[in-house]
Amino acid sequence: MTEHLYPRASARAARWLCALVYLSAAAGPAPAQTMPAGSPVLLTEGTGATTRAVAYEAVTFRAEPFPVVSPVNWHADKSNTRDQQTRVTVFAMNLALLPGECGRDETANCSIPLTADAQDASGRLYPLRVEAVTRPKYMQLLPVPGNPSRQEWTEVSQDWLYAVTLRLDEAMTESLGDVLVRINLHGLGSNRVRIAVGQAGPGPATDAATEFVSPAPAVAPQPTPYPTPKAYGPAEASAADAKRLLDQATWGPTVAEIERVRQMGLRAFLDEQLAAPVTNPARGSNYPDLTFPPDDTATGCPTGSPQECVRDNYTLYPIQRTFYTNALYGQDQLRQRVAFALHQILVVSGLSPLNRASWMTVYLQALDRGAFGNYRTLLQEVTLNPAMGEYLDMRLSTRTNPNENFAREILQLFSIGVNELNPDGTPRLNAQGVPIPAYTQTNVDEFTRLFTGWNLVPGGLAPGVTNWRDPMTPRGGTTHDTGTKTLLNGVTVPACVAPNTNAQCAQSDLTAGLNNIFNHPNVGPFIGRQLIQHLVTSNPSPAYVSRVARVFNNDCDALYPEGCTGARGNMRAVVQAILLDPEARGDVKTDLNYGKLREPAQYIAGVLRAFNVKSFDRTSTSDGVLAGRSSVDFAGTLDQPVFQPATVFSYYQPDYEVPGAKILGPAFGILSTSTTLRRANNINTLAYTGVAPTTTSTDRPRGTSLDLSNLEALAGEANKTDDERATNLVNALDTLLLHGTMSGQMRTSVTAAVKAIPTTDAAFARKRAQVAVYLVATSSQYDIQR
Repeated sequence: MTEHLYPRASARAARWLCALVYLSAAAGPAPAQTMPAGSPVLLTEGTGATTRAVAYEAVTFRAEPFPVVSPVNWHADKSNTRDQQTRVTVFAMNLALLPGECGRDETANCSIPLTADAQDASGRLYPLRVEAVTRPKYMQLLPVPGNPSRQEWTEVSQDWLYAVTLRLDEAMTESLGDVLVRINLHGLGSNRVRIAVGQAGPGPATDAATEFVSPAPAVAPQPTPYPTPKAYGPAEASAADAKRLLDQATWGPTVAEIERVRQMGLRAFLDEQLAAPVTNPARGSNYPDLTFPPDDTATGCPTGSPQECVRDNYTLYPIQRTFYTNALYGQDQLRQRVAFALHQILVVSGLSPLNRASWMTVYLQALDRGAFGNYRTLLQEVTLNPAMGEYLDMRLSTRTNPNENFAREILQLFSIGVNELNPDGTPRLNAQGVPIPAYTQTNVDEFTRLFTGWNLVPGGLAPGVTNWRDPMTPRGGTTHDTGTKTLLNGVTVPACVAPNTNAQCAQSDLTAGLNNIFNHPNVGPFIGRQLIQHLVTSNPSPAYVSRVARVFNNDCDALYPEGCTGARGNMRAVVQAILLDPEARGDVKTDLNYGKLREPAQYIAGVLRAFNVKSFDRTSTSDGVLAGRSSVDFAGTLDQPVFQPATVFSYYQPDYEVPGAKILGPAFGILSTSTTLRRANNINTLAYTGVAPTTTSTDRPRGTSLDLSNLEALAGEANKTDDERATNLVNALDTLLLHGTMSGQMRTSVTAAVKAIPTTDAAFARKRAQVAVYLVATSSQYDIQR
């Protein structure tokens, strides 16, 4: 018997009608409410206690088991391309969709709001690409309005119901059997339902926490209300969401700050951060202006100079110390987090020959200004920054000796990326289903010509002191290539001729080139996605990226447009959009792929801030010496030496895929067996000993330590049973570090370790606080910012 393959377009209405008839017949009680409020719900068959999905093969309309490979080529209309992965349609309800998200927006430009995965019997997770979210429509014979005696065929939809089309992953095999499927919306996971892949089979063990019967309601419910942007006013947020915002927008929450943010409101806190003053207002930065020493070390620090001379003038010690001091105590935490993210996008490394604090400071000041400024301004400042000119060789590039390093990297890393992007950050594909390159070698060559003829300001700041302070300037003469140049999207820069001087041509060409790059449609999704990855989550949904990219393109196209001007590249608006987006906010996120590995600098600063970091003797503040000249380079030992990335690709790459998981985890690129052990060792140092001050030099005048006095008080509280003391101690750490999400297994283990220290020990309260801090701060639950 040959199975009939329905033509896709003509059979769609019939298929939806059949599915809706089945759902209606299978109707049962309302789905179990075991998930956080707002979680999507996948519908199950209504017969008995089954958790089998209402699911059909999207083309043939066959029921399970679903083959991994379909007889249908999904790219039959595209030459030389075959994609026969099976598509499966499942049905969902309770989708609180935002404007522009598919399912609410039915235009071709809508963004997919959902992600999905499947788990097999071995526990392996497979990402399932969500290809469509639609409200099922079908034709029904209904009375004509105003003339009930007549009937006509009318398109009808069930506004509470959504059809979700999933593409089975290539790694799946025909022998899998049952898998558990879940969809995720705005960081919240649905219940999990079963479908059979390849063959019928037992599949994973029942998961009572997320796998439950959820048939269609017996009576069609009201459509899920479309959410409106929350005000996030005073006392509206929970302590959990306040803590989560502080994880994303600062170097780490403190007990006092969580309550302060909750009381003042998340929006007021962000407004406060966006307006926070800097310590060097003239530069719009927290990095002080440094003296530029002679280029020659022997001249700047001749024999007999104080031992601090080389340290302060010819190493990165001053800026690394400023970085940590600002991170631990600075008031403009959000600016710092965004500037550090920009440092990892617009990379300059302080490795030799730029291993001098004064040479790097002007670059860092530009990043501070750019954090809440305009990206076009930042591109110009970084392009002409002397350190960048040295790092990527633009200052050496001339008409007769061009160097393409800067031209290539400004395209590949600083602005548009290697492939053309849709507004939601997904790659644009050609007729063969292959990503379309965003630029060609010819483009690189043309931009190389455009960026010729620049160098450091001649004359220096003083005899023997090169000018690493002021923006690069045109060389003049014949060093700039004045010919016609064809840039991105076919834009032509005409030849620059007299009466313009060569220097004027270099300037006008640079302006035209940066405008051309800045206005490329890739910039919004390319930069927006990376900022989301640094602040919130490594795997944002396409819809989240799209919302942020729209704000980059026009700051009035936002969920929170107050004060907008229609500007492109407004970083203040972009950062606000990232942090107030529904995918960022909420008490808890249950999507297993949500969140990010805390990068080393954030990890160390977060632990220090959480426990009221002080000097070694706990009488004053830490001296901030936690990198060079510290007893341990805390982030450096974890492969993130601050301001010294190994290459222009930064400390790790944004598209790094977690091995075996098929999900992005950028910071996992520097997580190895060795650095995992060093994480534990570094926390052990902080929890048990601290960093002692130096006695033979001024390198570490005060040292660093944690203040665990509050935890010690809980651990040794009088008039409490031992169980109560241990529970209160663990609860405090759960709230402070994990926003109340500690697993039961972890709670049991930490509590047992705490109680293993006998109360007969004279220092039991301190030791219990230390072991609890060590265990929670080194746990995988704390490693991942969720």
